[in-house]
Amino acid sequence: MDAEVIFIRTKNMLRQIPMKRIIWDYDVDADELRAFLDGKEKQFHHFIREMLYVRILERLSWYEVLECMPLSLIRRMLNPETISMLRSESMRRKYDYAARVLHKQALPPSGWQGR
Repeated sequence: MDAEVIFIRTKNMLRQIPMKRIIWDYDVDADELRAFLDGKEKQFHHFIREMLYVRILERLSWYEVLECMPLSLIRRMLNPETISMLRSESMRRKYDYAARVLHKQALPPSGWQGR
């Protein structure tokens, strides 16, 4: 397997995740990383799952995440703990909104009321 790319199967299609954009600062095996993301491995170097989720959310665009990851994994990634670890406030708001939509929760008011 190419060490530059992680392949994830979604709905009978093989999608690529550009691995160097997620973990550019470590020499890691793509198969190990995929197994960790899939939940087949409990450990991946020193990472906890939420740390890896944060790296994915901060380094890939939302559209790349949607294209590369199965929806079940995206739902797991978008939990309050992971969202709170994101560095940018605007990114936390964006992913909090996406999490609410994916988990079928009530959305916050639009902010347009009373204008």
